[in-house]
Amino acid sequence: MLKKFYVSLAFILFAISLFLGADRFFHHQSTRFSINKMTTVLANPFKWELPPLSSQEKSELSHILNQKFTYYNKGSQSYVFISEDKKYILKFFKQQKFTSRSWLAHIPLSFNPYYQEYLFKQNKCRSALEAFKTAFTELSQETGLLYVHMSPSQSFHQRVMLLDKNSEGHSVDLGKMVFCVQKHADLIYSRIIELMHQGDVEGAKKIISSVFSLIDHLGKKGVVDNDPILRKNFGLIEDVAVQIDIGKLRIDPSRGKNLLYKQEIGSITHSFKVWIETYYPELSSHFEQCLRAAIS
Repeated sequence: MLKKFYVSLAFILFAISLFLGADRFFHHQSTRFSINKMTTVLANPFKWELPPLSSQEKSELSHILNQKFTYYNKGSQSYVFISEDKKYILKFFKQQKFTSRSWLAHIPLSFNPYYQEYLFKQNKCRSALEAFKTAFTELSQETGLLYVHMSPSQSFHQRVMLLDKNSEGHSVDLGKMVFCVQKHADLIYSRIIELMHQGDVEGAKKIISSVFSLIDHLGKKGVVDNDPILRKNFGLIEDVAVQIDIGKLRIDPSRGKNLLYKQEIGSITHSFKVWIETYYPELSSHFEQCLRAAIS
């Protein structure tokens, strides 16, 4: 009798381990890039009210999306595609990053680690979408945002042609996706290198001034960003500084009123300062002048 019990227990444990192994296998398989990762509908899509586009804005958006977009890059929250004319960026929310890849996550028990992970991802998803909404409704000029589609809907009807990493085309229904359209921005460091190579010192100085102007402007509006890296998260549209990474933005009006943000300007721009001192010391005095003006 005891032998049968141990045999049954061993079989049950073997079956559980086999199932969990398969679960981990499919989890690994799903980590590769695919269009499905952008079109998978969130289990509990959040509802968001955004200001409607005008007729002219709808026409402009349709014109922008009526071209091919090629895979460009990826961030922590989005897959990024660039338009044929190189003027626009299409960012698709990594929906699968915030959904469970295991059925175990749907067992609502406090001691279930998969369920706890599911709740954590749902909160992360809500925060990221809140940041998208804030960027569009409050900071469209400062981020170059033209449109944000927050949740799968039946009211938005447009297909777009995407070219993946292998240049394979995919015609996708944007109504099933969470995405945003943003003006394409040049990276700050690359643009300064280009201008200095051309001998345009004054042009480079104007960019430095624009960067500090943006940081001060965002600070006054109470913008909070947990990842303010100038090298990759900020850029230039027609040589005017903008914030291109929008996934972690939020607004705390008290920061602007009590000027707390000024205490952070030095740390935010420290790497930028070191880079300028190392490669373009002739710009250092202008940098220091802008820094003093910003923190005063």
